[in-house]
Amino acid sequence: MNYPVWEIEFLGGGFLIAVIAIIHVYIAQFAVGGGLFLVLTEYLAYRRNDPGILEFVRKHTKFFLLLTMVAGALTGVGIWFTISVLNPSATSVLIHTFVFAWGTEWTFFVIEIVSLFIYYYTFNRLAKRDHLIIGWIYFGAAWMSLFVINGIIDFMLTPGAWIENNNFWSGLFNPTFWPALFFRTFFAIIIAGLFGFMTSS
Repeated sequence: MNYPVWEIEFLGGGFLIAVIAIIHVYIAQFAVGGGLFLVLTEYLAYRRNDPGILEFVRKHTKFFLLLTMVAGALTGVGIWFTISVLNPSATSVLIHTFVFAWGTEWTFFVIEIVSLFIYYYTFNRLAKRDHLIIGWIYFGAAWMSLFVINGIIDFMLTPGAWIENNNFWSGLFNPTFWPALFFRTFFAIIIAGLFGFMTSS
């Protein structure tokens, strides 16, 4: 099927995708690392019995929620809109090749949203252990979302054996899947660490 294509003469469509994607990726990476930062800092507050650290976590959870759920979601939708009008054929291939992966990623994203809202709105209302569990659920869902989306992103760079066999698993677990997953996880933790360093000093 021939799709209409949106032509951008000034700078080109790739530039527009890059701008939106870079903003989204930083927010998304922070959503993963920041989730780990919040739950570990909350755990530290309980261990030290320090209400100051706990209040720090509570206040930053609101900022974290607004940044990741609002700005992150808007830029994520922005990527979908931009790639679908600039290169609808390639977008169609990504969707049809990875239907199961997209569904899985979106499921984890829903778990992220729900658990983060519960985490924020139940501060000082749930038992300490239960609240920490909610935080770990958020981080686990965020990292699993990264795990799945990592395979799809890397597929665009290194499809590997998928070119020959069109196998879903060959496409998802492509040659750069594991190195990129390590890098993205490490980068997410670095961003969270920088956030903690900048806001606690």
